[in-house]
Amino acid sequence: MVNFWATWCAPCRTEIPLLKSLRYERSTDGLEIVGIAVDSRDAVIKYAREAHINYPVLIGEQDGLDAAGAFGMDLVFPFTVFADPEGRIVTLKVGELHRDEATLILDRLRDLDQGRIDLSAAREEISAGMSRLAGARAREAASP
Repeated sequence: MVNFWATWCAPCRTEIPLLKSLRYERSTDGLEIVGIAVDSRDAVIKYAREAHINYPVLIGEQDGLDAAGAFGMDLVFPFTVFADPEGRIVTLKVGELHRDEATLILDRLRDLDQGRIDLSAAREEISAGMSRLAGARAREAASP
C-alpha cells in the first residue's frame, strides 16, 4: 500500500491508526505500507513522531505532488494505491480508507497473491464490493 497524505488533512490523520493496525495485523500476508507525505519536512517529522507511525514515511513536498499526479487524477487526500507483489496496481482508494474497505481490498490481494483469483477478477470483486460498502455507508448516513 502506498498512502498519500498530509498533516493538515483531517481524514488523513483519522486513517493513520487504521494503517498502523493493518500493518501489524497483515504482516503475515506480506503487507507493507509506505506513507508519502505531501507536506513540509518539519510538519511531517513532528506529526509522525506524535502519531507513532510504525511504517516508512517519505516526505514528498513537490516531488510527492508530482508522484501523486502521475496517477492521472485530481489531488484529493488521502488516497491509497494498492499494488500486488508484481507491482501491478490493483486499485486506488480516494478518500479516507475505512476498515471494511481495507479488509475487502486486502483479502482480494491475498487471494490474488495465492493464485485463487486473477488480476481481472480481483479488480472486479473490489469494485463491486466497494460499491456495496459505499451504498451501505450512504444509507446509514441518511437514516434517522
